[in-house]
Amino acid sequence: MSHAHNLATGATGSASAQARGAPARVFAAFEICGDPQEASAAWDEIYADGLATAYQSRNFVELWLRTVGRAEGVEPMIVLVRDERGRASALLPLVVRARLGLRAAEFIGGKHANFHMGVFRAGLAAGRDEVLGLLRRIGESARLDAFFFVNQPERWQGSVNPLHALGGQKSPSFGHSTQLQNNFAQWLETHYSKAARRKLRKKTRRLAERGVVSSFVARDEPTAREALATFFAHKRARAKATGLINDFDDPAAARFLEIAACESIADREAVIELRAMRCGERIVAVFGGLAHAGRFYGVVTSHDPDAEIARSSPGELLILDIVRDLHERGFKTFDLGVGEARYKDAVCETSEALFDFALGLTLKGRIASPCFLLARRVKRWIKQRPWAWSLVAPIVGRTR
Repeated sequence: MSHAHNLATGATGSASAQARGAPARVFAAFEICGDPQEASAAWDEIYADGLATAYQSRNFVELWLRTVGRAEGVEPMIVLVRDERGRASALLPLVVRARLGLRAAEFIGGKHANFHMGVFRAGLAAGRDEVLGLLRRIGESARLDAFFFVNQPERWQGSVNPLHALGGQKSPSFGHSTQLQNNFAQWLETHYSKAARRKLRKKTRRLAERGVVSSFVARDEPTAREALATFFAHKRARAKATGLINDFDDPAAARFLEIAACESIADREAVIELRAMRCGERIVAVFGGLAHAGRFYGVVTSHDPDAEIARSSPGELLILDIVRDLHERGFKTFDLGVGEARYKDAVCETSEALFDFALGLTLKGRIASPCFLLARRVKRWIKQRPWAWSLVAPIVGRTR
């Protein structure tokens, strides 16, 4: 069920404001929907050519809600915002989560979405007061204590994220992306020196000594299930060897990936495209990604933990095959998500700034918000110092 709320001063006040030349309000009214289907028509309209990431597609959101979201017991809160003309201007795919006695709203996707963001009509711009006013009214209507936003892009595909007007602080990590060029050979020369390219050829030859090397896209369900089973096996082996947590030990997360990459293929609308590299009959690397508006998003990746195979860097070789294919398919941008890794630095020349924001609405929320932001700042301090992260990561991986 949805509930509509008017943010404008009324029809007469709105008309007189426009007559005085005041800018039209882009966030004039909103509806809160408990089911994404209730906002589907407007969602599809503004998502098609608006400002959003692939993690805000309706398919991704609906699937996450019915798997991970249901297991975590979150409450869906899809906020559809309209301008003074009644047109859909924005959509905020949120959930309400109970945190230490608080009702806090956050963007859908959690740790399974690299970038958290709203869906905004193309060209939309709003000032800080208007954005804050919208959030306060939403919070009042939904009886929230706070909003906790993380990993919000400051800019996206050349446009400013309207929520960046809120300010906030830098996220613990940033996004990694590369702009694809006229052809793969040119891109490769830009990113890898002659010495590095020689090493890549040597690694490919060494891997080929064990069997014919080839990569593929999973185009049918049996092939996708084979690749996904290998991915899960790689993750279990890595967790056992390092003691770090395997996120896909969670049945809901595993089910989310299974539906997204395998079962949705039947309708030719796989939410996540799985790609893999074989050495002989053995799958030695797996990569899963999302595609939207000329950008390919890396979501999951794994490689064979066998030391003799791992020394040939099959994961990196697969990524380079993907970049070659994306050039041929006309993609403009490739990203490897959020977080630090050597292979990301080699492939991606662009660091995409992200920010966190917290807004307390009640006494409890106003007390919790600075604590939430402080924890994120501490995490950033640690992650920006490799020596500190090397000490903390094993503890976090075993206890969280």
